Amino acid sequence: MKGNKTYYKKKIYHILFIITLICAFQGFYEYYRLKIDDPLKLLSAVVYGTIKVFLFVSPVSSEEKTNIMYEFAKWMAPILTSTFVFNKISDTLFHIRNMFFNKLSKNHILVFENSLMGETLINNILSEKSPYKISLITRGLIDDNIKSRYEKKGIATYRMDFQNSDVNEIKELFNTLNINNVRYMFFCADTDMENYALYTDIVKRIKPKKHITCYVKCESKTVSGYMEEMISFERAKEVKLKNIDTVHFDQRDLTVRMLVSDEAVSKSISDDLDGLSHIGDKKSVELIDAGIKKAHVLIIGINELTLNLLKLIANDMTLSLKKDTRVSIIDSDAAGRMKNILLDNEELKKALDIQITDIGQEKILLQKELKSIKEDKGLSLIFLMNEDVVENLRNLKLANMYFENVPKIIRNVSNIDLSHLLPKNYGKIKVFGDVSQIMTDDVMIRESLDKRAKRFNQSYNDSSEAAGMGEGQKWNELSYVKKTSSRLSASHARVKEEIIRKIFSGRSDEDIKAYLNEKFEEFTKIQEIRKEDPNEFKNKFRKYLSDDPLLDFLSRLEHKRWCNSYYSMNFKYSHIKDENAKTHPCLIDDWEIVIGEKFDICHPEYDLLSIFTLFQMED
Repeated sequence: MKGNKTYYKKKIYHILFIITLICAFQGFYEYYRLKIDDPLKLLSAVVYGTIKVFLFVSPVSSEEKTNIMYEFAKWMAPILTSTFVFNKISDTLFHIRNMFFNKLSKNHILVFENSLMGETLINNILSEKSPYKISLITRGLIDDNIKSRYEKKGIATYRMDFQNSDVNEIKELFNTLNINNVRYMFFCADTDMENYALYTDIVKRIKPKKHITCYVKCESKTVSGYMEEMISFERAKEVKLKNIDTVHFDQRDLTVRMLVSDEAVSKSISDDLDGLSHIGDKKSVELIDAGIKKAHVLIIGINELTLNLLKLIANDMTLSLKKDTRVSIIDSDAAGRMKNILLDNEELKKALDIQITDIGQEKILLQKELKSIKEDKGLSLIFLMNEDVVENLRNLKLANMYFENVPKIIRNVSNIDLSHLLPKNYGKIKVFGDVSQIMTDDVMIRESLDKRAKRFNQSYNDSSEAAGMGEGQKWNELSYVKKTSSRLSASHARVKEEIIRKIFSGRSDEDIKAYLNEKFEEFTKIQEIRKEDPNEFKNKFRKYLSDDPLLDFLSRLEHKRWCNSYYSMNFKYSHIKDENAKTHPCLIDDWEIVIGEKFDICHPEYDLLSIFTLFQMED
């Protein structure tokens, strides 16, 4: 009842209005039928009187004798009119307040279209009590009830059809929104083409005065490509559009990103690295790699999330130099379905050790496969991904028999609370499936991740400039592939940080940060040699890494992760670097070649730079 307060108030208002209307009509009829014989004039007088009583004017003198229905209507009608007028005035005042404060805010965000994703995002931001000020812009009408509720919560709402509106109308709206100074824009229309049209209409008309990130819901890679081409073309005409950073997202991508960043995955990674705690001072690249257990992920159920999940596992769970993460995939007709998934993603097989088991319709085969996996030992994580919730619960019960202490992530698209159905070890079980879980600040905006990615890009540029190879590209000038690569590197930072913590067990993050700063200063001095003697720089750099096995290992691991991330984007090795053809000359698994004959092409020093961005405090 409390959550639908506005709804019930509106219902009560409508009921009272109808009762008052009937009473007024009946009251005037009883009064005028004794005075007027002509039926047409009688009807006219009754209707006229009913209208006037709602306008605070009664056509009947207070001295005249009237009935109880008229007296009720005489008092109730102006009260209802006042309530309606005051509500409208109140909504207008709320809108003016929101419009004023949003326009001045440094944390102003725009949400285009009140779709399921848009509405969920707004509600989540409100519930998180974030500092953001929100404005909602829709093409169609918003229900008065929803509009009123939004305005009272501080959300300014506007209606604008950009394709059918006058230029001056759009200009006025942009001035009202102070659109060139907003922080984020979210394009949440239901279809890719609607978002493409919205994004194009907005970007072509603005001149951002600061960095603005645009989050565009788009499932089609083709449409995403057109957006990137459009923004590149427009930047050539308007230099201020270099302040625009565009992130394409869809529900599958956000869901998988949420799962892979979950605490259960972090705990699984930490457990696989436990062997590093016993290495001590006599460490080497080989000992470090030997101390890392081969990660093994079990996925039961193939669906639309499978490919996205495999891609992020390939990047975020790259733990070892020689031991690719094993992914066991079990389902009926698993071979056929995975063949279709990997048809256009063949290179992904180079990043993961994928094992596919087809169990047909015989459930006993699933039990046998689980028993076989248990005998192999070392299972890190279980994903129960069937769309049938009952099937997932059945598989959960079976998996729990063999792997009670292994973290499990179970899909639930039924919107039914499963907490009372989960086994006693529910603390190791995460349930997902509701869109509200992904449209959040942490998953959607991921500001801390982007800060890491931008920091890495800046380090890359500084190193490039120090080497005499130019200033490098600023963040918003990067191609979408390079931005994605930097973000994936930032996402893997938690793995590198955990490896360092395990090896330096007992030392604080501040101590580790001091160690990295010291090593960075040493690297900077080596960089200075590069301009005068490139060959001497290479020799010094190789010795620098060999003298510190931890930095050597992490540099190699970053290169392997980078290769895996490009394999996930279906890049292939070639002597020619071409993002459109998806080819790259540095997709080389042998580190000795990278740091040897391919040094000038692959720049292994850039792999090292990602380590120096670790353990940085967020602003």
